[in-house]
Amino acid sequence: MKKESELRYDLLTDDWVVIAPQRRKKSKTEKTCPFCNIGTQRKPVLIFNKGQKVHDLKEWTTVVFPNKYPVFYPDTKTKEENEDRFRLKIKSGGFHEVVVTREHNKPLSHLSLDRIEEVIKCYQERYFELSKYDFVKYILIFQNYGKEAGASQEHPHSQILTSPLIDKEFKTILSNSQKYFKENKQCLQCKINKTEKRNKKRIVFENEDFIAFCPFAPKFIFQVIVSPKKHSACFEIISERERKNLAGMFKEILLRYEIVLGKPAYNFYLHTAPCSESECFSYFHWYWNFFPRLSKLAGFEMGANIEILTMSPEEQAMLLRKKKHV
Repeated sequence: MKKESELRYDLLTDDWVVIAPQRRKKSKTEKTCPFCNIGTQRKPVLIFNKGQKVHDLKEWTTVVFPNKYPVFYPDTKTKEENEDRFRLKIKSGGFHEVVVTREHNKPLSHLSLDRIEEVIKCYQERYFELSKYDFVKYILIFQNYGKEAGASQEHPHSQILTSPLIDKEFKTILSNSQKYFKENKQCLQCKINKTEKRNKKRIVFENEDFIAFCPFAPKFIFQVIVSPKKHSACFEIISERERKNLAGMFKEILLRYEIVLGKPAYNFYLHTAPCSESECFSYFHWYWNFFPRLSKLAGFEMGANIEILTMSPEEQAMLLRKKKHV
């Protein structure tokens, strides 16, 4: 019998958690790499061969398929259950997909720019498709690389996970962006981009369409924000040229992590406007967030929710610019 996930709300912290018992199965060790044996996975929803969309798995270079052990199932009917006014839980439909590149021993940084662009194109196409569903309110695209970053498989892969709600942290980001826009008649992220370009101390790299910088108050050491120079709320509408330049940013940042930090585990994820036909998020500015996993959260960080960093973002950016090993 299929065990469906449920979202539970904490009234004290205003946070949601997902209870997903079916995910326990994914911890079982497999003798061979499941992503090298792609035929053992669920039916693909998107297949690419060297930049071209194909229907045959024989020559695939990047493939997208539903996760074997998903957080959410698309056929789950949305249902809200209240045990009492303090205990709210929701069951909802959703999608959980895996984006896999063919090479087992090559992370994104070691692929050609064309192949990285192919991965980004998968993100883009699946975003368009999944955003059509009424029960999808937000789509998170992310990659965990390395055990320390939470990757359960060594084979490089990204994930696309939809949610029926927006988490508290991103709600705060949206709220602050909207407030700044109302008060100043301009986008907050555009202002941050301009300030970083003028300051230069935290800039890591930039190209025609994107700027990469270590944020003024980073959550993680060597955190890097990749932001489009042109204002846009929605990642999925990027042009072909922007997609190519974004691929260049991915390669640059991840290679610099390798050179400076010695091939660390890392995470990256996308923040883009929520899926909504009724609300306009024109005040928001999408961006990618990259961070290596160099330390673990301790009691102070978890208790106070304030990170302690041993190096200033200005020094971090300087090292990434110069590609100097630490």
